[in-house]
Amino acid sequence: MRIETERLIIRNFEMRDRDDLGEYMLQRVDKVFEGYPDFNEDKIEDEIKYRCGSEEFFAVELKDEHKVIGNIYLGIRDFNSKELGYVLNENYHLKGYGSEAAKAVVQWAFSQGVHRVFAECTPLNIYSWKTMEKIGLKREAELRQNVSFHKDEAGNPIYWDTYVYGALSTDTM
Repeated sequence: MRIETERLIIRNFEMRDRDDLGEYMLQRVDKVFEGYPDFNEDKIEDEIKYRCGSEEFFAVELKDEHKVIGNIYLGIRDFNSKELGYVLNENYHLKGYGSEAAKAVVQWAFSQGVHRVFAECTPLNIYSWKTMEKIGLKREAELRQNVSFHKDEAGNPIYWDTYVYGALSTDTM
């Protein structure tokens, strides 16, 4: 897959993206929203290999710098649906890259015959749900305590609510 927008190229991962992937994944280790507490330098090689072979992860490359600044996740789900996710290098936040990439990928998915695209995030992740709204997804539900990315001091899961956003191929975006 290859999509070009004004500032970005969204494409399959390549082995040459290893260092850029490692840079932004290492930023995610201790994050509140979908942290990767066990990710470290030793896991970068396996992660880039996995993503190079994946049909669900796509690199977001900044055209001007030829640098991968994040990824789009387009997970394969039942009923001709895809689940959208996105992660950006912290050094490129609040510049509109996330919404530019996500909107392009949603439009591409619909052009490929996908019926529905949906995404979830905690109500506390304001930037994420604002991005979903900006690209035309509609809030469909709030699910109570349905995800857990972290544990408390006793090792028990900490559950979060999530908003569910979605769009249909027949929606105008």
